[in-house]
Amino acid sequence: MMMRVSIRPIPLILCLLAAASLASCGGGDDFSGDPDVPEGYKTFSTAGISFAYPGDWQVAERTDADGAPAVEITPPEKAKTPYGLISLSISPKAGDRFQSLADQRRIVIREVNEGKIDSDEAVEIPGAKEALQVSTTTPPGRGTDPIEVRSSSLDVLRDNGDVVVLTAAAPQREGSEFDTEAVVSSFRLGGD
Repeated sequence: MMMRVSIRPIPLILCLLAAASLASCGGGDDFSGDPDVPEGYKTFSTAGISFAYPGDWQVAERTDADGAPAVEITPPEKAKTPYGLISLSISPKAGDRFQSLADQRRIVIREVNEGKIDSDEAVEIPGAKEALQVSTTTPPGRGTDPIEVRSSSLDVLRDNGDVVVLTAAAPQREGSEFDTEAVVSSFRLGGD
């Protein structure tokens, strides 16, 4: 006696789609565990925050009037502007304004810089109440060598109520090897 098996294509397709969705969750946006630090990069740490940056870039740290650290990391060669930039800012106890601050940054990107928001989505970061990851493209504008700039950034509301913004911006010049995603994906929160 021969058994006949009937496979219904719709449920099978739905199962495959569900499996693919689950497999892709958290793929490149996993902000837990040890980060992947590209060869030639170093790790910057301050106030329980760490991320990778190109090893030959220059770190400029300062403290604002409230004692919060702010950091700008730039390439050694700055003859052509705009040039690459990594920026970290911390707004202590600004958690009640988190969404407003994130909205304001996006308005500046669209209205002032005439940029395009390529993606803007919530991500999960251990040690954060809320986090948003945004990728943007800004058309050529000012500078000695105007060119399109692509950026990746995080808006993070820490469990302690601080708002953290990490931005990595890269002019799209031929031969440029600065990977903004490598910086952003290496972001980690530790203790306060």
